[in-house]
Amino acid sequence: MSTTTAHKDTTTTISTENITTQVQALDIKNSHKHHHHNHHLLHKYSTSSGEEIDDHDDDDDEDDSCCPRSPVTLGPSPSVTKEHGLARLIKNNRAWSKAIRERQPDFFEKCSKGQQPKVFWIGCSDSRVPENELLQLAPGEIFTHRNIANVVVSTDLNCLSVLQYAVEVLKVEQVVVCGHYGCGGVAAALGDHSYGLIDHWLGNIKEVKAQHQDNLDLIKDQEEKCRALVEINARNSVLTVAKSPIMKAAWERGQKVEIVGLVYDIQTGLLSELGYHLTNAEDLKAQLSVDSSTLFTARATAAAVTVSARS
Repeated sequence: MSTTTAHKDTTTTISTENITTQVQALDIKNSHKHHHHNHHLLHKYSTSSGEEIDDHDDDDDEDDSCCPRSPVTLGPSPSVTKEHGLARLIKNNRAWSKAIRERQPDFFEKCSKGQQPKVFWIGCSDSRVPENELLQLAPGEIFTHRNIANVVVSTDLNCLSVLQYAVEVLKVEQVVVCGHYGCGGVAAALGDHSYGLIDHWLGNIKEVKAQHQDNLDLIKDQEEKCRALVEINARNSVLTVAKSPIMKAAWERGQKVEIVGLVYDIQTGLLSELGYHLTNAEDLKAQLSVDSSTLFTARATAAAVTVSARS
């Protein structure tokens, strides 16, 4: 066997064993129950007050039985420094598929029968915020739309078409808008530099910034200012979803679907609630009546409570 061949075989073995080990650790099983998974998704990570929820609660056994977990990539794949491009992607896919089929032979056959996700996720395209992995959900458990900085605007037919399908066809029960700290799109919108075509998209965030400019200017730390804009940008998208004809019609016909705002911290891997849970037109009206100063006062109070709890 040549040196090159031996090197390639070793890479394949390491990659497959690594993913197989991850699948076994996550205990993939019972995929036929996945359509019941909607009761513990949004309150397993952390509360709006910053208090972390105990992961070892009574729901854990149910989590394991009703949620076929997808294999996560714990850091770069073993072959990342030895192979690049399409070959590595295909190899990883083969290993991933093989590992799942070994644990659950009929998993992909069941997936091919249809999807019944209970959650529609609107998130950022950032590669560090993969919703399936950070929520530990398997294929078929979450419906997704992602774009730069998780922006929702009333003229974006792409996003609205996905929203309509999620609400009217899939009958999701939760629409989650998730921003994330360290968002490059939001950071770019804070400045005045021109980036070309994307400036048209960033203009949506700049409009949100302009609505809250006075209160943003009170924050002197640039990183903290960016975090604040991440939060209010996510809030703006929540409100835009709620104001859409799609949600208006759903609520009018009595469909139970909630819109939730979350933020993800890349530095900790934790989700936090932003305090927005809209379940009807009255909730939307109440949120629209909140002015910028009230929002930022509430944000400062929540931050102070979090710091006090940690000290």
